[in-house]
Amino acid sequence: MRHYPSLVKRILIIRPGALGDLIVTLPTFGAIRNYFQHAYIEIMGYTTLLEITKGRFYADAISRFDQADNTILFVHNDQLPPSFIKKFQDVDFIFSFVSDKEQVFTHNLRKTGVKHIIHQEPLPACNENTHITDYLLKSLDSLGITYPNIIPKVFLNNEDLCFGEKFLNDAAIDSSKVLIAIHPGSGSRQKCWPVERFAALMSRLSSNINAQFLVISGPADDKVIEELRLKIGNTFTMVNQLPLPYLAAIVARCRLFIGNDSGVTHLAAATGTPTIAIFGPTDPRMWGPRGEKVKILYKKLPCSPCSPDIRKNCFPLSCLDQIGIESVIKDVYSVLKETT
Repeated sequence: MRHYPSLVKRILIIRPGALGDLIVTLPTFGAIRNYFQHAYIEIMGYTTLLEITKGRFYADAISRFDQADNTILFVHNDQLPPSFIKKFQDVDFIFSFVSDKEQVFTHNLRKTGVKHIIHQEPLPACNENTHITDYLLKSLDSLGITYPNIIPKVFLNNEDLCFGEKFLNDAAIDSSKVLIAIHPGSGSRQKCWPVERFAALMSRLSSNINAQFLVISGPADDKVIEELRLKIGNTFTMVNQLPLPYLAAIVARCRLFIGNDSGVTHLAAATGTPTIAIFGPTDPRMWGPRGEKVKILYKKLPCSPCSPDIRKNCFPLSCLDQIGIESVIKDVYSVLKETT
């Protein structure tokens, strides 16, 4: 199979997960796309996130992983319904990044009749000290697929770019000021730099470098945004829960992005925007966003990185508390100088 990629007509990639999980897998998607250049590629996962791939180099189509009929794949079955087998009848190759330690899911996929299935657990073993992107790319080694590009990249179309331009025009963004995007939230509050420090940072940069701010809000960020607003008022422009391609197009027009360990930070880095990522309880050697213009702030402590169970009951989070405003400002000046 490795010698005849042109014979593969239809590929299904199954990759459920959050935004960060999707972004770190983009180099794997890209390597598959480049190797199987004539194949029709469908990615199955969470469609609101996968829009960033549909018709934007990586995927020809996207589909929902969380469909009710897919639950049958997680159950020991003697036989799958004919209707389900028909669903996969045109698929030549499946790449699965689904947690399946007992191999039930993969075994059921094989019963659909698909001849070629590559399964990779979505997370490496605890003792495997490797970046998550490199780990996922290893799933392609058995096929002899090379992957010279290990930096995630999003591809935006004209509609996305036009939306980004219109958004900034409608928001009356002052082109004479330094436009900085901020995401003070994360999927876990324990991964968030203190809100009061984001507020103080924004006030300092507004005065010192004539900065103006776009503040990004996702589904889990309402509380942190309200806290920020209480501290500095309505001194920023909100970017509230936009479709990912539109959000990416807006961030791509900023001079700088500053955020926590979050999917949005990975997205920002993947647009090529200079990015400062603030890490605390998680390990940037494994989860840090990649990019030529990425700086990661991380204070290694004896207790870090730690497990989700431990960090859930850790107050205060010393690893984040150790990162002061001056450290971030120093990196801001450095990044802006490098990109001038």
